Amino acid sequence: MNNNPYVQDILSQPQALRAALRGYPSEELNRLVTDLDRSKFDRILITGMGASLNGSYPAVLRLSRLPLPVQWIETAELAHFSSGQITPRTLLWVVSQSGRSAEIVRLLELCREKPPAALLAVTNEADSPLAQAAHFYLPLNAGSEFTVSTRTYLNTLAVMGLAAAQLLGEPIQAELDSFYAAADAAESYLQRLDDHFQALRQLAETLQMLLLVGRGSSLAAAFNGALVLKEAAKFPAEGMSAAQFRHGPFELVDAAFCAAVFGGDEVTRSLNLNLANDILRHGGRVVWIDSQPAPDLAAWVIPPVSPHARPVLEILPIQVLSIVLAERRGFVPGQFRHLGKVVLQE
Repeated sequence: MNNNPYVQDILSQPQALRAALRGYPSEELNRLVTDLDRSKFDRILITGMGASLNGSYPAVLRLSRLPLPVQWIETAELAHFSSGQITPRTLLWVVSQSGRSAEIVRLLELCREKPPAALLAVTNEADSPLAQAAHFYLPLNAGSEFTVSTRTYLNTLAVMGLAAAQLLGEPIQAELDSFYAAADAAESYLQRLDDHFQALRQLAETLQMLLLVGRGSSLAAAFNGALVLKEAAKFPAEGMSAAQFRHGPFELVDAAFCAAVFGGDEVTRSLNLNLANDILRHGGRVVWIDSQPAPDLAAWVIPPVSPHARPVLEILPIQVLSIVLAERRGFVPGQFRHLGKVVLQE
């Protein structure tokens, strides 16, 4: 199983994350920071699709501390329905692993007719249309992936986190240190891959679907974890906020129901724990994902890291689960049936 290309991509994530950190061009954003300080922009608009959009969300939350609006929208909706939000004073921040997917190409065509104040690109492909059109370019340095986003997703979290810290005027070295520590923690976690397989196989035997819920920066793992399970294992999963789950979907809870609940940020950890216990009380099953186990809850314990770097670790148990579920369902983990690596059709 470890010879599978998707599994190899997962195992190589710590090394790729370190490459992204070593290659982060902090000087690239110095002029952008100056423009921000001089109030050149009236808004920051962050956009992407799939794992690129999911991986940008923790940075969106951090940037909300800035004294100007920060918007987060998928590229297809932006290009077709919300292009009026791109003004001559917009910092348009586009995140795309390939830099050439159909929606990105459409957005770049739109920007030629209606240019923003600046285009900031985060992509893995330096020769892509996105990188070539950008005023500022932040490389992911993730290397080539098999299919499902693994290294590019983790590197997106890190590069977006570094850029957010820089725009907020926070010490960049402290941010680098926290992500280097996360790379070490991820490596330690993945070195025990066979142990994780064993722990997850019992759950996989009876799992019919999985809901992933969290709050704050953990929503990146909730959203992207559901995407990974669909792509890599062809398994029905959904990600949503724990708060939204209270507003109606809680009616799904019964003996066949299972939720993975992310402990997440300390400010809302108790709310997430209360939700997990309420699911149990109503007959459902829960897996708690956190660096700290919780009483009476089955747990997938991840290594403790700084809050800004925690999303890097939160996705790892879901990636491992995707391998186990694919194997159980008779699929080659990570192998696409209908898609290519890059989506070229809207």
